[in-house]
Amino acid sequence: MYQAAVFAVILFVNGVQIPMSAPAVVEGETTWIPLRAVFEELGWEIKWDDATKSINITAPDQPEIRIQIDNSKVRIGTRLDDFAAAPRRRDGVTYIPASLLKVIPGVQLRWDNEKKALHIDAVPTGRPVAVTIGELVANPPGWLNKTVTLTGEYTGWQGDPFSPTTSQGPPVTRSDWTVRDATGSIYCTGGCDTRGERPISLMPYEDYGRRITLTGAARLAVDGYPYLEPTAIAPVSGLAGLTCFVSTDRRQYQPADTLVIEMTVANPFAETVMLQFTSGQTYDFIIRDAKGNKVWQWSDGKVFTMALTSRELKAGESYRVSAQWTVPTGDKALAPGRYRVYGIVNADVSAYPHTIAIAAQD
Repeated sequence: MYQAAVFAVILFVNGVQIPMSAPAVVEGETTWIPLRAVFEELGWEIKWDDATKSINITAPDQPEIRIQIDNSKVRIGTRLDDFAAAPRRRDGVTYIPASLLKVIPGVQLRWDNEKKALHIDAVPTGRPVAVTIGELVANPPGWLNKTVTLTGEYTGWQGDPFSPTTSQGPPVTRSDWTVRDATGSIYCTGGCDTRGERPISLMPYEDYGRRITLTGAARLAVDGYPYLEPTAIAPVSGLAGLTCFVSTDRRQYQPADTLVIEMTVANPFAETVMLQFTSGQTYDFIIRDAKGNKVWQWSDGKVFTMALTSRELKAGESYRVSAQWTVPTGDKALAPGRYRVYGIVNADVSAYPHTIAIAAQD
């Protein structure tokens, strides 16, 4: 009597091998995968109904899946599909045929015959977790394949040379782009227009510094550093959405060098915005060391009129302000290392910090 071959299978979800309390196996022409291990890795919620021996599998913006043990008919949303093999339980573990995953939107299966491995590629579901770029950088494996959301400024194809996530170049293609927040800079891939040339609704140069909120999956590049795969990009509204971008004439300086600092303020909205100030001071620049200690502030020692002032910024209008600072020498020389340049407009509008390096005094 013929007996189908049985062998274990390695499971990968979005390129990462997942832990399993029970192995996936191939029996004959059917690959059986442990339901909970796979769906929970993808962010789906699983509920077991002991009375009917059935399971409901749900996730935001996805059709509900309802399966019943030993029943080959599976309900996916409003559709009822009949599979060649029925879900089953073995030693307290529910197994489903891998082919069931093929009918779920956004899921693709790839079989590696040499390694006897099944690769499941899918956009993770579930509620996005608000993170900063610094949190992603601090623990890349911990965020892998999780759906996250963050707010930052679009910085085109320019990466921060001091950021471990952007100093090594694009993780996927040359069209990958960057975003930075107060804690760092990171690459994003995808989320582009139909030509693959730019993020949705953003122009490479005109929108440089535009404030956006993006939602997507956290991924790992081949070299192990994180990047983002956006599924949604939206502009930030209100005063917090004004473009406010600070830069310097270069990134690295020696003692006695003079920094040229510039801040661009722009109104990307279709309506006029009014900027309010509590005095005649309409901007400021601050430089801090790695510990956050202030080493210089443009407004120190200056006198401003003590009267409420305002500035109208029409739709599409922009302006720039600048200042210069000479790196101290002698007894006042700074410790070599990285420093951060801050630009401030008022209590509502400020720039994300810009990192520079200062070398040791000879």
